[in-house]
Amino acid sequence: MMSGKPASELFSISSKIQAWLDVEVALANSQAELGMIPVEAAREITLKGKADCIDQSALLSDMEVTKAPIVSLVRFLARACDGNAGDYVHWGATTQNVMQTAEILLIRQSHQQLLNSLAGCLEALALLAENGSDMVMAGRTQRRHALPITFGFKAAAWIDELLRHEERLRTAEPRVFALIFGGAVGAMHSFGSQGEALSKSLARNLALHCFDVPSRSASDHLIEYVLLLGLLAATCGKIAQELYVLMSEEFGEVYEDLGDAVVGSSTMPQKVNPKLSVNVIALAAQLRAQVNLALEAGQVSHEGDAASSKILYAAIDMACPLANKMLFELEELLGKLRLNPARMRTNLELSHGLINCENVMMKLAGAGLGRQLAHDVVHEAASTAARTHRPVGQVLIGNPIVNRIMPREGIQAALDPESHLGDSVKLAIKLARRARSEAERVRRHTALLGG
Repeated sequence: MMSGKPASELFSISSKIQAWLDVEVALANSQAELGMIPVEAAREITLKGKADCIDQSALLSDMEVTKAPIVSLVRFLARACDGNAGDYVHWGATTQNVMQTAEILLIRQSHQQLLNSLAGCLEALALLAENGSDMVMAGRTQRRHALPITFGFKAAAWIDELLRHEERLRTAEPRVFALIFGGAVGAMHSFGSQGEALSKSLARNLALHCFDVPSRSASDHLIEYVLLLGLLAATCGKIAQELYVLMSEEFGEVYEDLGDAVVGSSTMPQKVNPKLSVNVIALAAQLRAQVNLALEAGQVSHEGDAASSKILYAAIDMACPLANKMLFELEELLGKLRLNPARMRTNLELSHGLINCENVMMKLAGAGLGRQLAHDVVHEAASTAARTHRPVGQVLIGNPIVNRIMPREGIQAALDPESHLGDSVKLAIKLARRARSEAERVRRHTALLGG
């Protein structure tokens, strides 16, 4: 079977032709094992079941005439075989059996590449989480300062989310990489009493799982895969979008280290534009757009519907290369991302202590003021500080209620961002370790896929 092709080429017509041939060869070998066709015929079909044994140009021309790709393929493969072996090509099978099985084989190859790229993203994030574990910055909600965090905490949250995607993709494998092979409508009409045995043998030869009812109308497993890719795209797009914003001059907290040769604008020589984050955002959006198409393909009529199959294959053929390209670009983005702790500190101080008001409130509450009254007191102080353009520390120091409970030094200490980071540092270190460990496991897993 094929291997090693980049995802962008996996779903090309030449790649599909070889995948169709791979299925025909596996079918012949399974049928020979069960005595359904002569062993010699299976050997000859295996020998000639290679794309270079067929005139692909002539095959493509014939496909234009027949409008039935597998009919043309079977015709050409049969002619390539010596003796009467060609008479046993495609024995009892139907077009969708071959095309859908081949599509699954191609998805599996793409999936291996996807998970390896995902492992690379986890490794890059592990380094960012470690390096930024104690790099204090403003945590933001509704795009405004909320509480101080570290950049490592932000990276840890992305690690945690990507690990959930890896788990979803991995646990879906038994459902997605499954054989549906049952003849014209799925009830094994052409195989006598050996239909179930053939299905299991073919699944084993292709290293696939096997559905109990090989109905041609079943496509939920492939639709699920596109949905999982769309969900992954939501996270990747979100990460890239946030970094894209943080690269603006108004933030300046991170940047892409692309080298001096990269040009930002054809007319503005001073421009240094983000490149990789933009690519991820665009690819993620295109990938998410395939989800609706895949869901539409689920509206299969009766026991088989070529229209639904065409819709689904179109969605898969777009989604898988997009997903691989997206993760490739994200891995490069994370690897070339540079942090600017000085700007993080500058931005953190824009609110003149307001970002740490929760810490002051909780300390006042714990010192006997009570949570609600402490909230009201600090809220009033924050409003006064904003209105009068004064640091909130000055306002709090001048409040008699606060003064009775907390000395000036205590207020200043409570307003220090480093004093109120929660578990930011601990989580950054913990998830960095986990990311490396899981990345190693993912690479071991992908090496076994299809084996």
